[in-house]
Amino acid sequence: MSPLPPVKLVPRNIAAFRRGRTPREGADVVAVAGNPMSTRPESGIGNCFPGLECDLRNLERRFFPFLEVDIADNSIRIVGVDVAGAEADGKARGLPAASAKPYRTIGKDIAAGRSWNVRRLTGTFGPLGELTLDISRLGPPSVGGGRRPPDAWVAVRMLTEGTEVVLDLRGPNNAAMALKGNRMRYLDDNGALAEIFLPGELTQSLCSPWTHDFRDCGCYYWASNHPDIALPPLPTPVPNDPRWNLAVIWERQDRTIGTLPRPATVNDPSPFEMRHQEINGAWQTLNFVMGRREIIAPFSSRQISGEPLSSRDELERYLRYAAGVELAVAQEYLTAAYSLKPPTGLPALLADDIRASYAEIMRIAIGEMRHLRAVNDVLRGLLIPGTFKPALQVASAVPGQQPGQTRPVTPRAARAATIRDFIDIERPSVSVDGVYARILATFERDGPHALEQSIRTIMAEGEDHFEAFLSIQEWLGRHQEGDYLRSTKDVSPPRGDPAHKTLQTRYFDLLQQLYRGYTLGGSAGAPDINEARMEMVGPIDATAHEIADRGFLVVFDVISDPRFASIDPP
Repeated sequence: MSPLPPVKLVPRNIAAFRRGRTPREGADVVAVAGNPMSTRPESGIGNCFPGLECDLRNLERRFFPFLEVDIADNSIRIVGVDVAGAEADGKARGLPAASAKPYRTIGKDIAAGRSWNVRRLTGTFGPLGELTLDISRLGPPSVGGGRRPPDAWVAVRMLTEGTEVVLDLRGPNNAAMALKGNRMRYLDDNGALAEIFLPGELTQSLCSPWTHDFRDCGCYYWASNHPDIALPPLPTPVPNDPRWNLAVIWERQDRTIGTLPRPATVNDPSPFEMRHQEINGAWQTLNFVMGRREIIAPFSSRQISGEPLSSRDELERYLRYAAGVELAVAQEYLTAAYSLKPPTGLPALLADDIRASYAEIMRIAIGEMRHLRAVNDVLRGLLIPGTFKPALQVASAVPGQQPGQTRPVTPRAARAATIRDFIDIERPSVSVDGVYARILATFERDGPHALEQSIRTIMAEGEDHFEAFLSIQEWLGRHQEGDYLRSTKDVSPPRGDPAHKTLQTRYFDLLQQLYRGYTLGGSAGAPDINEARMEMVGPIDATAHEIADRGFLVVFDVISDPRFASIDPP
């Protein structure tokens, strides 16, 4: 077998590290077969039949410990056995070596081409209760009292997680065997797919040729990680031409390297796309898309480097400061967003650019609030149970462009200089990324692995914010500042302004709701967090627009409550 090629992907989710690696090994990535973070289940379009992003039927292929099965309407066939796992489990539980003998027998038979099938399945089938099912006799209809699942897949799907399951097996020459074990879990304690699933397992049964779907299904049907448009591949040297940052048709007919492709539009792209038969014969000519851009050369991943922190106390200080930075930049982004003019009645291009810029800045600000919660979840996982206190203090200064540099938090309008500052804040490997790099290096060294992945996700999403601000810079840069800003002067509301006082009261109430929700955690804290979310997109948004409509900046005052007071860089 030829050696593995150089690494092409930096794995940013648990599945991508999983195959053949321990958590510690996963931190020292050399070459890995895995998926980018956009392939997490919550990012995709999935159903129970092949043809979209994942085939959820594959979740049931590992419903029983140490077995992998193929399920049809009236059959369950064993296709793989984790003999080593069965032996290790028996040893860990102090069982005799013979406890793994059934698995060794099935494994040897399968390797020799002899089949084993599930004849009967006994277990707890959710609302149907405890049943023993003859797999071959299942069929529709499935209605009324005493009903049975209509097929084998539904039967396995209905088995209650963690309950005891008994398999009555039949093998070569009608050999019989019974296995007993608990129904396996889909997810681990952190909400990631359980380690029994291998990268690519949920997509292995999708329709082919899947590329037809990219051609015939519009942008808003697919998730962002399966676009039918992408940024074109850059020639060498990279031209200083903004048209190379416009999306183009991914399956275009003209694939000339170095020639600027036709930009994608809302019009029917069919005349410029490859025909279905062309796709069947030339799908391998389609370019990989990394970071929204097609690539035609070996991909060089961004290296993340940082010096590990010296102690758990120092790690906690960095995490609390990181949470404060997320809050601080969210405030700056909101101030900038509300400083934009309403697009109504403006020339079409200006109105479109303002509308797009406002939507993107607000999306990024909401993303920072998600990061705030993610950092708090990491803190909860790091600290001794019962000692966690939410991190909701606002940073007094945010990281600068150089290591060790900071700049004060400064609410201001979305002028060109402001957007440049935002680009620098989100620039990969710089500014905020530099803070998280040290946190990540510490988790890589000390674990736990799941918290390391949370930090990687925050950093990966920061790259999206960086790209978005580059686009905003391009959109607004086409116009004079006075054309798109409500006011070219940064004027805060006067002291005692009623709307400003209302905004501060509502913002304080929002922080208190988040504090209660984060303190309770999980489902217990969900009502408070949802209330805070509704406050943010409802009354706070309305009050902010009222202030902005009068030509003032929307600013958030420093709060004296120690839970929400300023926090200095560590």
